[in-house]
Amino acid sequence: MTQRSLKKSLLLWLLVPWCALLLFASNRAYERAVAIADTVYDRSLYDSVLTLGILVHADQKGLHIDLPPIARRMIEVDPMDQIFFAVRTQPDVLLSGDRHLRLPPELPQKAMQPVFFNAFMQGKPIRVAAARLISAGPNNPPVWIEVAETLKKRRTMAGEILQQSILPLLLFWILSLLLVVYAVRRALQPLRQLSMHVRQRSVRDFSPLPTQVPSEVLPLTMAINDLLQRHSEHLYAQQRFIAHAAHQLRTPVAGLRTLIEAELMDFRDHPIPDWLNQMHRVTLRMSRLVRQLLSLSRADPIQVAPSATPRHLGSLIHEALTTVRQALPEQQHRLDLQLGPDDQAVVGDPVLLVELISNLIDNALRYSPANSMIHIRVNQADNVLSILDHGPGVPEAELDQIFDPFFRGRQIQGEGSGLGLAIVREIIQSHQMRISVASSYPPPGLCLEVEFNKAKTQSALARRSN
Repeated sequence: MTQRSLKKSLLLWLLVPWCALLLFASNRAYERAVAIADTVYDRSLYDSVLTLGILVHADQKGLHIDLPPIARRMIEVDPMDQIFFAVRTQPDVLLSGDRHLRLPPELPQKAMQPVFFNAFMQGKPIRVAAARLISAGPNNPPVWIEVAETLKKRRTMAGEILQQSILPLLLFWILSLLLVVYAVRRALQPLRQLSMHVRQRSVRDFSPLPTQVPSEVLPLTMAINDLLQRHSEHLYAQQRFIAHAAHQLRTPVAGLRTLIEAELMDFRDHPIPDWLNQMHRVTLRMSRLVRQLLSLSRADPIQVAPSATPRHLGSLIHEALTTVRQALPEQQHRLDLQLGPDDQAVVGDPVLLVELISNLIDNALRYSPANSMIHIRVNQADNVLSILDHGPGVPEAELDQIFDPFFRGRQIQGEGSGLGLAIVREIIQSHQMRISVASSYPPPGLCLEVEFNKAKTQSALARRSN
């Protein structure tokens, strides 16, 4: 289903009547131009009628017209149009002129009152001026006179008048059209700014939208702000529940782990039963899951804003390695650690950054074959940490899902909980950092690269060290 465009709808509603108004104005301008041309040339025709009326005389023999050839030529000759005339002593009795020229159906009874009408002569449209005049002489008998001409001069004049009238009108219409388009674009600018503001937001940014918007958009903005607030409260309550649940589980799980490990101490000189080893492994997994849930709730961007504390990236990596070795003492892997000659400073919450790095290393260790090499490298120029393992890799279709909570690929074998990379994503988003994933599938290999935020200066780090 195609989406309606508010801009197109506004332009359509504005421009359709505006175009209709232009057509109406153009038609009125044409009619006005024709009326002006008719008025001017109708007067000329009536002057010819009066001239012919002067030439008609009455005597004892009747009416006659004194029209020498040169006078007739002056009346009939025109550089652009053909001229026709007819002089009648009665409506049906021709005295002089063209008998094909017809009188109008009705002539005014008042003498010298002209009548103008359109007709055809020799297949051409003509304009006719007719009047009943009183001739000079005994008894002043009436005479009917008509003068007609073709329409070439009139059309030429009407075209010139129309051209002079329509060009300013057309220019005004174009300027008005541009003004309407600009006004619509300007009126919709707040909507574009609002959509850009929303598009540039983080997925976890639930702060209210700006309310400095037009009054027509304000109800929508307030409704969105209300939705954001309710969604934020819901997500915060969910995160708080996870944190409280994990906190309540931490103490009994730690006690259970202590009891099991104490029981293992009694079997130092005897074979450990399988059920006890299994309980120990399950307890370790449960302890790690509780710790990850606490980390996940703490990494939530709504509750924790990253501090600007500068730390050496190398020291954070060493702390993370210590944490991983304590959690996985039985792991037998080789670590290829290359920090570079200059240890650069990064900014952020140190506890969360250590948690991020330890989860990346823990993920590489858990899903790599025993005795394989884990490569940990730091690009000092860009503060980019790269961790490359030799595990099973991830199919390309699943790369976008590896940061989802509790997601584990179909080909993954191991005891992971599926929360490690979800915690990494939360910390990345809370610190506004970037992470990229590259996988070689079929195996081996998964490479994760994290770009940390650089400290603006090294002086703050030096003062902290002193």
